[in-house]
Amino acid sequence: MPELNEIGSATTTTNVTITTTTEAVAISSGEVRVPNQTARIVVIGWAQVTTGAATTTLTPRIRRGTAIKGTLVGEANAEEVKAAAGSTEPVMLIVQEDRANEASVEYSLTVQQASATGNGTILQAGIIVLVL
Repeated sequence: MPELNEIGSATTTTNVTITTTTEAVAISSGEVRVPNQTARIVVIGWAQVTTGAATTTLTPRIRRGTAIKGTLVGEANAEEVKAAAGSTEPVMLIVQEDRANEASVEYSLTVQQASATGNGTILQAGIIVLVL
């Protein structure tokens, strides 16, 4: 069983606007130290999103770094909105990757709407980074 070496976490209740169908950063982890030459990184992200008008799906992503241009970790799969557009929906994602020769890592949870004609709002979000 791998040993847990470091934990990083962040939460926020500051609203973030998702401009129609543009991907938006919900939360970033901040830098987490990687004490060994090689490490398995597990990232858990969660957000509560009020969808914009006409939204049909939400796509959560975990990316390296703090921006929507960061490398995608895992997959980006659209999740159907479970209620009418304008409803509040949870999104959650768990990914892992192996990293080598890194002094620290940082990850972000992003959310993107599809078919939206109105802006959405990320109401709150959390991220946990486990370094094994």
